[in-house]
Amino acid sequence: MNRRRLMTGIVLAVAALTVAAETPKILQPGTAGPTFSLPSLSQGRVALRLYCGDTLLKPHVNDIRHIVVMSFWATYCKPCQKEIPELMKFAEKHVGDSLKIFCISIDKEGERIVGPFIKEKGYTLPVLLDPYRKTAERYGVASLPALFVLDGRGIIRYASIGFKKNDPLDMKLEGIIGDIRSGRPVAAGAVVSQGESVAVEAAPASAPKLQRAPLTAKDRWDAIVAVECGMSLEKLADSLAVEPQVIKGWYADLKKAAMGLWEKPQPK
Repeated sequence: MNRRRLMTGIVLAVAALTVAAETPKILQPGTAGPTFSLPSLSQGRVALRLYCGDTLLKPHVNDIRHIVVMSFWATYCKPCQKEIPELMKFAEKHVGDSLKIFCISIDKEGERIVGPFIKEKGYTLPVLLDPYRKTAERYGVASLPALFVLDGRGIIRYASIGFKKNDPLDMKLEGIIGDIRSGRPVAAGAVVSQGESVAVEAAPASAPKLQRAPLTAKDRWDAIVAVECGMSLEKLADSLAVEPQVIKGWYADLKKAAMGLWEKPQPK
């Protein structure tokens, strides 16, 4: 009997550890925000390292480090629908400022459902699509809304879960941004759990094809230039969500094209 109880206890303990290992843990302030490159509803793909990080992805396009505010959300999340207008109010005060705000949708249907929803609600913030939930998982998002504020170096300075109605978000963000820009520690030094939230639905086995905007020839050229300017191949591949071998293949294609032009007979 004692042996049976012991075995039962071991099985339950292992099961508990397995569940704990599978449950994502939201990233804490002080952690470097994982890089990503996600399709946008309006502008192709957007990479985090375009705006913040130790090395900016395209300094020839943007050489100013931005503070980045991003909220993971979904169309089925009612608290998210209360948070986004607050983010819009905050964004209106910072037009033209070195600040970027993104709403990252984790709806598995992607653009098919998010596009019409955004139009119906009249949301005006940039919306990125994460139907695979890979970026959400890397940030440890298990509940929505999940809000992160990253400084110009890409370090998470604030993170929260849920929406609290009686605690105006735009005013809170003003204080956080002020702390970051003045070099002061952000008042909330740990993850804040507040108000209403909903659990993240299970991720799909695969995302619809239309969710992933293809990389253009210019994207490939910019990638090669970035590596030639000293950016790590692995870091660049990570930001573009491709394997390093893919970028090496672009090098080979470029070399082949250049050799073809070089060897082509010139008109007399």
